[in-house]
Amino acid sequence: MDWETVFEWKQKEPRASKAVLKRFNSRVRQQLSATEIRRVNRSQQNPFPQTDRLHATYRPFDPSAWVVPNRPLPESYLSFLGWSNGGQFGNGDRWFQMFSTRGVREMLLAYALPQYMPGGMPFAFNGGGVFYLFDMRHPTVKGEYPIVAASAGYLNWDAARAWRLVATTFIEACNGTAAIADLWE
Repeated sequence: MDWETVFEWKQKEPRASKAVLKRFNSRVRQQLSATEIRRVNRSQQNPFPQTDRLHATYRPFDPSAWVVPNRPLPESYLSFLGWSNGGQFGNGDRWFQMFSTRGVREMLLAYALPQYMPGGMPFAFNGGGVFYLFDMRHPTVKGEYPIVAASAGYLNWDAARAWRLVATTFIEACNGTAAIADLWE
């Protein structure tokens, strides 16, 4: 794939080496380590003030029960990271703030995606607080997962308006020109 020709606008980062990609493709799929579980546990806070009736009902979730999708990432995505390990890109009104190989797992955990959208693997933001995610709940079709969009503030597979299908493949999502916000209109 000639990634130079895919995007109208690009702010590339240095490419990820083959060794980095191999470690990333393995590491991003691993279940949480004890250190990661402790980090997630420390980050949880009761969002309700003590005067709110919901304060007493708050229960932190248990990240040790989370299941990280253990499926290989699409070759098209790994090819992209081999061209640019993160960066900002756009076509028409569609924008991508691509995460680096380090950023993917950081976002997965920071936004508790295994809790709220199990099987979702984030790879970018749209520039306005909406995640692009691989929908890894089912095996690939010809090596690709559907690409979905979900607001970082409302991550949920079950709610009718919580997420939208963007494309059936990573390359199709990258070639799109419509703003992600248009999917909800």
